[in-house]
Amino acid sequence: MPGMSIGKKTKAEHDIDMANMTPAEKAKANRDRNREHARNTRLRKKAYLEKLKTTVDELCRERDTLVSERAGAANLMVEMHNTRTEVLMSFFALRSSYERQRELWSSILDECCFASVMPVTPYRSFPASEVQVSKCQRTVLGIDGIMADTASLHVLLNTLIDRSKNPSAMIQFRYTLVTEDAVVAGNQMMARWVMSTLNATQLGARMEVAKQGMLCCKFNSAHKIIGLELMFDVMAFMLQLKQAAGSHEFTVVPNTVQTCQRPFKLPMVMTLAERPYTIVQVNKLWEDMTGFKAENVVGKVSCSILQGQETNRITLEQVMSEVRFKRPASVMLLNYTQERKLFRNYINLYPLSADSKITHYVALTAYSEQFDNISVNSIPDTQKSPLSQTCFETNSSIVKLESSIPQGVKPPTQLMIQNPSVIPTGTLSGSGADRESRQMIYYQAQQGILPKPNVSASLPLIQPISNVPTAIAPRTAKANIREVASQSQPKNRA
Repeated sequence: MPGMSIGKKTKAEHDIDMANMTPAEKAKANRDRNREHARNTRLRKKAYLEKLKTTVDELCRERDTLVSERAGAANLMVEMHNTRTEVLMSFFALRSSYERQRELWSSILDECCFASVMPVTPYRSFPASEVQVSKCQRTVLGIDGIMADTASLHVLLNTLIDRSKNPSAMIQFRYTLVTEDAVVAGNQMMARWVMSTLNATQLGARMEVAKQGMLCCKFNSAHKIIGLELMFDVMAFMLQLKQAAGSHEFTVVPNTVQTCQRPFKLPMVMTLAERPYTIVQVNKLWEDMTGFKAENVVGKVSCSILQGQETNRITLEQVMSEVRFKRPASVMLLNYTQERKLFRNYINLYPLSADSKITHYVALTAYSEQFDNISVNSIPDTQKSPLSQTCFETNSSIVKLESSIPQGVKPPTQLMIQNPSVIPTGTLSGSGADRESRQMIYYQAQQGILPKPNVSASLPLIQPISNVPTAIAPRTAKANIREVASQSQPKNRA
């Protein structure tokens, strides 16, 4: 081929030239060839080193990008975990204080699909439609459902109080959320929790009660709770309630009309759940307490026949508000017998279901006291002042609802807005050897009085709800245990 022949010829000619060279010329030619070869080798090495340097720079940039992305993702996960922990703490804060402002609940719970699953609790009121018999559990649907369940919990705990000594007192309790061993996977969080009373023994109970368990909480992309499953030992808590109340038997709270067709050891009256709230059933104890006979009231009148001049109308309006929302409630009222004699009674009111719809209310009187030949002015003001929640039912072995929300308060609709210019209603406290633990104590200030600031300037301040337990605690990076407490105080009204 032409190329090959030229190449061979050139090589042959080169060999002839080398053969014709003198030894000095041959040495020079070899040196020139070696220099050329060395130069080409250096150029190749230089190009290779430049390529390696470019490759290393690209790999370093990729590494830095990955590290930055991973750090950003880790920070995002920590931020998301802290936010969701605070949302969960807010839920427990609202639950322990029985917040009645629905917009506060809706700011942390998904309005359209929230559901809470918990064991069946026969010691307190709940709609029969929530029960899944095959699983022995309840499914509480929606914000209104969890608010009614919260009311039921407060009614239960307030039955531990000795009403003869503390007629208008309310149980304080708190939740502790243990986050140090929490498990987070995707949009779910699992953690341990503890609920315990704070002042039950001071108000006449034999002991403080507490329950602990696990929770599994699901969040949506907006960090609102869409599902909450609470797991705890029902029988162990029932035993504590029995011991705290000094009772010799378990008390089952009725939740259907059918379960009320039995003898009650307390004065009982059953009414319709809608206006005009006509009385449909009473027992002998109620007749003896009020002086009204069954044949004169059943199917004819409502419980308004017991009201009189000294009956607090604000308290009545509060309890009727709970009735309109079909929630349990409890209250101390001043009423009148048929002979218009004044008496005081503490009542628990429980909604009753028929065909999965709340159709009736049953009122049980846990405590009553007659006032004969005395002026109503001799009754202490605390007994005449309205509670923030009212109801008809009573049994010191059931447990009553407490409500601690001051009337006339208009809290902000946003819970999670930080505002350094306001005074927080919570304080962080930590002492002792365990300086890694912090607890947020939620309490209620006296009406019209905000607590003095007691938080380090380095901590973020959360916009408070005026005179209402704060819903979200300031975030602390080292907090392992977060405690939420409600300390409610009944307030006198002018």
